Amino acid sequence: MIQSLVQMIQPKENQFRQEKIIYDNGKRMLEKSLSEKGGMEYYLISKKFIKEWKYYVDYDNEMEEIQKKNRQQPNTMNSDLIKEEKIIKYIPEYHNYNSSIRYLENEWDYEYVIREVYEIFLKNYQSIEPQIRVGFYNDNLKKKQIFPNLARFTLIYMSPINQELNKIKAQVDNNSEIKAWTNLLRDTFKEMFKQKQINNVRIWSPRHKTFKADQLIQEKKKIKGIDGEIINDNMMVFEMYSQRDQCIFVDLELNEWQFKKFEKGLQYDCQLLFEKALYGCGQIFCEFPQCRLNNGYLDLGLGQEDIRGICQVLIENEEVKWELMCSKQINITENLQPYQQRIRKNEIVQYLLKISNFIELFGMSFIENYNKNQGIQKIDPENPEVNSKLVYETAIQFDQQKEYFIQVIKNLFQKKVEEIEQLKNLYELRALYLILQFKNCLNVILEEKTQIVLTIVRRLSQQQLTQLSKWLRKLDKFEIKQLQLIIKNQIEKQIKIQTNAPIRPFLEIEDIEKMKGLFELYSVIYKSNIGNHRIQSSDFIINSIQFFYKQDGDREEFSQFQMFNQKIWRNYSFTFCQYPWAMPIQFKNKLLYIECKIKQYDQRRRTLGILPQYISLTIERDNIIESAINQLQQIQVSLKTPLKVQFVNEQGVDEGGLKREFFRLIMEKLVTPDYGMFISKNNDTVFWFNPQSFEIPIYYQLIGKLLGLSLYNSVLLDVRFPTVLFKKLRGEQVNEDDMKELDMETYTGFQFLREQTDPKVIESLSLTFNATYKVWGQSYYEDLKPNGNQLGVTIENREEYIHLYTDWYLNKLVQKQFELLRDGFKSVVDGDGIKLFSGEELQSLIIGLPTFDMKDLESSTKYNGYENNSEYIKLFWDIILSLNIEMQKKFLFFCTGSDRIPVGGLKSMKFVIQKHGQYTEQLPSAHTCFNILLLPQYKNKEILKEKLKISLDNAEGFGLI
Repeated sequence: MIQSLVQMIQPKENQFRQEKIIYDNGKRMLEKSLSEKGGMEYYLISKKFIKEWKYYVDYDNEMEEIQKKNRQQPNTMNSDLIKEEKIIKYIPEYHNYNSSIRYLENEWDYEYVIREVYEIFLKNYQSIEPQIRVGFYNDNLKKKQIFPNLARFTLIYMSPINQELNKIKAQVDNNSEIKAWTNLLRDTFKEMFKQKQINNVRIWSPRHKTFKADQLIQEKKKIKGIDGEIINDNMMVFEMYSQRDQCIFVDLELNEWQFKKFEKGLQYDCQLLFEKALYGCGQIFCEFPQCRLNNGYLDLGLGQEDIRGICQVLIENEEVKWELMCSKQINITENLQPYQQRIRKNEIVQYLLKISNFIELFGMSFIENYNKNQGIQKIDPENPEVNSKLVYETAIQFDQQKEYFIQVIKNLFQKKVEEIEQLKNLYELRALYLILQFKNCLNVILEEKTQIVLTIVRRLSQQQLTQLSKWLRKLDKFEIKQLQLIIKNQIEKQIKIQTNAPIRPFLEIEDIEKMKGLFELYSVIYKSNIGNHRIQSSDFIINSIQFFYKQDGDREEFSQFQMFNQKIWRNYSFTFCQYPWAMPIQFKNKLLYIECKIKQYDQRRRTLGILPQYISLTIERDNIIESAINQLQQIQVSLKTPLKVQFVNEQGVDEGGLKREFFRLIMEKLVTPDYGMFISKNNDTVFWFNPQSFEIPIYYQLIGKLLGLSLYNSVLLDVRFPTVLFKKLRGEQVNEDDMKELDMETYTGFQFLREQTDPKVIESLSLTFNATYKVWGQSYYEDLKPNGNQLGVTIENREEYIHLYTDWYLNKLVQKQFELLRDGFKSVVDGDGIKLFSGEELQSLIIGLPTFDMKDLESSTKYNGYENNSEYIKLFWDIILSLNIEMQKKFLFFCTGSDRIPVGGLKSMKFVIQKHGQYTEQLPSAHTCFNILLLPQYKNKEILKEKLKISLDNAEGFGLI
């Protein structure tokens, strides 16, 4: 029976083995072909299919037997990519530009495969025809590029049969030449009109690019020509493509060309512009500056002849943007008024359903101080001017009728989602902003199956995302906190769903898109909070991220992070590392550790294991700096390699304790005033660069290397460097707030200067654009700008003075010293992992957290020889918790060799209390390398307290037995 079962399984395993070999060979051939010239075809395959297939065939050989029984055969190859929308039907089926639109939301929704791989999938699995793309060789880049993005156009053409003007949609690769496309169109129209001899095709671009097809057809009939230009065949499609479904004319050459250029004159243009200026277009919103909606001529009391004269001057001076020319719209809103002008309160919901069909009108309906006589309301990019009270009152109406609010969302945005359009102006963006204000309906919106709002958010440009964050700055603390919590809860809910996914997380493209949309929205809120601080940055952290993957989650996340940075979309799904400010620092620290280990492994592999696994330093205590410099300069391996330290003429194996002592001693020596590299600032609370230092550059570089080495060796440094130093190491912008930690007197002086409203008070200060500083009692002066000592600070130029002084103090004054330190740091720390950390987080990783709670250590401690709930252990912790901060730090130093607090706090430390004798007189001791306290059991609390005090008061070195 077992033999027959093996015979049944074997053919399937052989098939899987063959598929994996063909797939791997195909990947290698694909990568090679991308660097060579040639016309190889590539097939687009759904990434979802590839993921399912890899799971099905156990591609990574990690599947357990019980999992193999439950695996399912992958679904169709690209069913999640195809969107049927027939256009020019007569393009040959196997032509490069085939006849159905397949819209890909993101470049990583699919994978390219070569024909052999496609055919093996087609043979063994259910499938539909995938889309074929062709790689274009880029001579400048010396490599092949594949352009999946399609431009869409509405073509207007004249039928050679009945001379009627018709319209039809078409698509083409953005990076195709116009000439290649016109050749395709020529073949297409030949097929359409076989009875007519079509010699060639050319494309006209109309002057008025905002006109719809029907309007252009009417214009063509009216003026008996085309008001536009013929597109140059040598152009690329993206050079002419300005908006989705842009209308163009296709001109067929029979015996002669069908269309001729309309020779417009000054009189024609004047009349055209005059009609728009006098009568307008009747739309809710118009981008044409000269439209009646925008020009304000009638409000100024200008007569018709005055307006006609203005139009003529504008045309003569070529100041008219004809491409924005608006066209007449009749009854576009069925005479609907903005929501504020509604007549009966009991019709609120129904009225909103009506106006939600007009996105700009909806956006106008909740603005403050609406005046219906002023026409369109100009939008302030700094302030959306939303009537919050009106939004709140309206939201109450939807509390019991949320299905109607979903319909409002569909009316506003569904068409844009289906047509794959972005929001096109601030008036439409304000409608999205308004929707986010309906917080009692927001959960329903975000959970709505079709993800309309999240799709719109994902498609916002960077400029639109920035604009949205600006508007959100206007919300008060309660409002922004409400919004932030809703989005955060939605993200945590999705994380929970994906964590419990039956196969693996992020298998479905829709799940990736939803998470991406939620995080983009969350990011907008985060950035708005930076501009107007109302929420603690720590409140944006989502702790469940670190538990997202069931096994080796940090490795999986780091792999996704690498693929994202390197734009390797083949196996990419999603990485939280796009939003590092939302990730717990402990998790980011794991990723940094993994990156370090990977680079160490790669280096050893490249050298066939010849390089040592550790950097070994033999240090002379009396000559610690020079011996460290000499040895670090001679090391050939990466400084990310683990460090081991041995002190000359001293016994002991470095299990962590000697390394910690080395860092403590050398940093203590380097920042001492004897070396003159740093000076104490702010009442001796921090050390900062000495701008008059004459120390040799290698010493500053050494400090930078030590900062990096401590990071990769998990050693916390006892050095009082300010946060601004670590912000500069991360390349963050520094500002006057960073002065507080260095020079509180100067910072408060800035605040006093800014608060003055009387110019005479500022003049009485006699400040000039000159700065002064002292080093060991000696004063030095520098101009902040040329001849600054002769330029006084006034109420008008005080902001410039504060900005220049801050930049000089934090950057220019210490530029040479900082750059040397930074170079040393970068010689150790590089790669993508460090990019995840802010300056403050980097400071926490290197010098530890500023505060701690000893109860965290108590809760995480393990015991050997004692019970955690015994009376003796309770007495011990009562004593430790009653100590002051300084003595508690001494206790930490005694037990671990460092009083610095690691990221994650004391609860993240592995700490053990081990029984070491009973009723003895010996003092407590410690194995600091392993964080083990050797604690004898004394007769009573008084003896225990006394022995601990003696040990802590005399703690030196590591307390080794």
